[in-house]
Amino acid sequence: MYELIDRWLVELLGDGLLSDFLSILIKVLYAALIAAILYVILKIINSFSLSNSKISAIKVSSAFVKRKKIIFKTAVFVFFVLTYPAFSKFSSIGSTIMLMILSCDLLDMINAVYVTKEISRKRPIKGILSVIKIAVCILFAVILISILLNQNPVVLVSGVGAFTAIISLIFQDIIKGFVAGLQITSENLFEIGDWISIPSLGVEGEVKDIALVTVKVQGFDNIMYTLPASTFQSTSFKNWHNTIKDSMRQVNFKLAIDPDSIDKDGNETNLTKWRYFVLESIRKDPHYKEGFALQCKTSGASSGFGIPVDIFFTTDITDYDAYCEYVSEFGSNMTAALKDYGLKCFKASSAAVN
Repeated sequence: MYELIDRWLVELLGDGLLSDFLSILIKVLYAALIAAILYVILKIINSFSLSNSKISAIKVSSAFVKRKKIIFKTAVFVFFVLTYPAFSKFSSIGSTIMLMILSCDLLDMINAVYVTKEISRKRPIKGILSVIKIAVCILFAVILISILLNQNPVVLVSGVGAFTAIISLIFQDIIKGFVAGLQITSENLFEIGDWISIPSLGVEGEVKDIALVTVKVQGFDNIMYTLPASTFQSTSFKNWHNTIKDSMRQVNFKLAIDPDSIDKDGNETNLTKWRYFVLESIRKDPHYKEGFALQCKTSGASSGFGIPVDIFFTTDITDYDAYCEYVSEFGSNMTAALKDYGLKCFKASSAAVN
């Protein structure tokens, strides 16, 4: 078609600057028209598919927005392709860049659709897609450089081997994070929505995102912690998934008894009677979950720290706010009951504190 236009302009205006200018202008306008028509058609198809989707609009909203962007960028890509006869190098560069952007957006859209599936909580693919995205960008970068230098891409790729060590050094954190991310998903260490805690870092909260090199955890105070994925390879952590799923959570309460307040009453001490009271109170508690460990134990006193008492049992309260309130109330009641048995909490002396 472009040849017919050129021939017609030469016959009409002769071979000169004017015919060349009009030829370029017509080709550009034609490319813009075709791209605009394609954009309208794809937009109509996209709107129709959304209205007939069985998935709720809220779930597909992210994917829908990404599809709208992809439609526009597809039209721009077609425009660059159709302008190749007029601006060959400019068209090659523009179409290559748009194809790279479209590839990355397509990967993002795949992830946006995937996260609407229940399996995405256990097997997130965001990290894998990020690696693919990096590979795509590197590939298209090589193609762009080859276009600018008028070189064969194979020649450029053959010279990349000399920089392999440098590239490995630069991306070592990404590589470590990718390996850690694979371990997290393959071994199902945790999934999005799990409640985890890392005692050594003072981090506790809900897993919100598992990316290529990072894991985002939102604490109960809404603080968002961004942790390297490799953290979960080198640092021990707790996953409360099964505990919460089975409607149970462990209560662990500690206090120290003043040794001077312990007296013998018959065959038992007042501390023993208080411990029996604690155990019986827990068994009568409607939130106590039977069939799991129930202990109220003492151990030898450490110099200057009183006699430590450990109380632990399992409750059916899993909501974090309700759990904290329950543990606080339980601790207050058990501590207040000490005076009924003539016991006192241990208070460190000024010498011990110093």
